[in-house]
Amino acid sequence: MQSIKYSIPVALLTWWIPFLGGLITGLVSGFAERKISHSIISSATASIIASALYILLFVKIVEIPILGNFLPVITVILCSVSSVISIITAYFISSNIVRFSSEENSAKIEFYAKNQEEIEEKIKPYENGCSDPQYSFYGEDKVVVTRKCNGFTLKYEIVKEGRRYKVSLYLEGA
Repeated sequence: MQSIKYSIPVALLTWWIPFLGGLITGLVSGFAERKISHSIISSATASIIASALYILLFVKIVEIPILGNFLPVITVILCSVSSVISIITAYFISSNIVRFSSEENSAKIEFYAKNQEEIEEKIKPYENGCSDPQYSFYGEDKVVVTRKCNGFTLKYEIVKEGRRYKVSLYLEGA
């Protein structure tokens, strides 16, 4: 949960902007976390902290005579909607992003997929000239597939996370 150190300050700085604060907090959490669950937890934590602070601020300290007793109600509604926007944005970003990292003669690509067909569709460009797959099963929720290709090894891990599959694709040079 490395994004929490970024998402809490961002939420505290932007939460006063209705709806946009939630969107920005969700974007930070979604891009900073690799796992969907961590992204959602980070976003929800930052949203709760910022909402609590702003509700306390607008209920106990700030008084706007025109709004009267409606200010606390409006504040709670805006903070609730911003929290929902933050969590939905974090989920959407973290579940649809493709992460790429590389080292000397290897690369790692991570993405989420809904089903086996989507996994095969995303891996298809890398399979040209590859041997038949070798499957290794590690429990019910993890499968490792290895293929020898022209000059490199294609290995990918498929792990079930909730209703989606997290795929980590490794391209290793010869």
